[in-house]
Amino acid sequence: MKKIKLHGKYIKTAFITATLVTSFFTQANFVEEKITIDNPKTCFLGPFSTYKYWMDYNNKKFSPYNEKKFEKWYPKERFDNIKDNIECIDFTYQVDGFTIAGFYLKPKQSIQKKLPVIIYNRGGNGEFGAVQFIKKISQLAELAKQGFIVVGSQYRGSSLSILNNGKDEFGGSDVNDVLALTKVIEALPEADTSRVGMYGWSRGGMQTYIAAKSLPNIKAIAVGAGNSDEAMALKIRPKMEKVLIQRVPNFKENRAVELEKRSVIKWIDKLPKQAPILLLHGDKDKRVNVEQSIQLATALKKENHPHKLVVYPGGNHGLKRDRKKVNQEVATWFKKYL
Repeated sequence: MKKIKLHGKYIKTAFITATLVTSFFTQANFVEEKITIDNPKTCFLGPFSTYKYWMDYNNKKFSPYNEKKFEKWYPKERFDNIKDNIECIDFTYQVDGFTIAGFYLKPKQSIQKKLPVIIYNRGGNGEFGAVQFIKKISQLAELAKQGFIVVGSQYRGSSLSILNNGKDEFGGSDVNDVLALTKVIEALPEADTSRVGMYGWSRGGMQTYIAAKSLPNIKAIAVGAGNSDEAMALKIRPKMEKVLIQRVPNFKENRAVELEKRSVIKWIDKLPKQAPILLLHGDKDKRVNVEQSIQLATALKKENHPHKLVVYPGGNHGLKRDRKKVNQEVATWFKKYL
């Protein structure tokens, strides 16, 4: 076994083991008792090892490529600051017999107390929407800089380079990949497993709500641009039915049942009541209509479930124009409740 640098020191191992004896979490759908963090390696490898290499990579990959515009948006000083202060690790882990890709980010500096954890659930489906290097260091690293460990899954069926990667069921068995992260963090000595929140974007909102049903002790939730009612969503964006037919097993035969399984508005009372929910949405979102968050906020109010709705005027699906505000809103939310 070769040496790798992990948590600021070199270790002679190919994996880290987390064995759960008495867990902070109750996981109704996920029953495996042991998770290993396999093949950990830094995110800053190859074309991402230096700012110059990253620029060269972008120049080769994108045509045309506006280097000056990119440097203004993400300057070298910011890249170097993240690399110097944030540990970014890619790894694989086993769930339901499949090999799943995951990642985590955490502050490098030595700390006296354990850190709260944010489980991040990405959007998209299959390979589309997988969390790339740029998202890790431009968004998730900003949360890590504020004192959080951020851990996420790429979900099964998203990693073409991994054998036995499984099939994305768009809110089906792939939710186990999210639930398994609650055991992955047990292998991180700096993680405070009594202070865990969950943050999802777009499809990741659905993953968050479904997973939260099995995590009664989750402390806080944040969801950006997420659907709350899949049947309503299909009326607004009918082409998504092709995705559901492709991803969800037996969708045509069980359409109504499968849509309800993925619609938090139908089972809002199943969410952990002590976990406040932050809803973020742009009112010009063309992929997920802002009404999805507005109606969920109304339902949460009726349930006396603590929540906050923030609507960004002119905001698109990714809220790119408001990204700094979004990052700070999310960080403030989790600092308050974790």
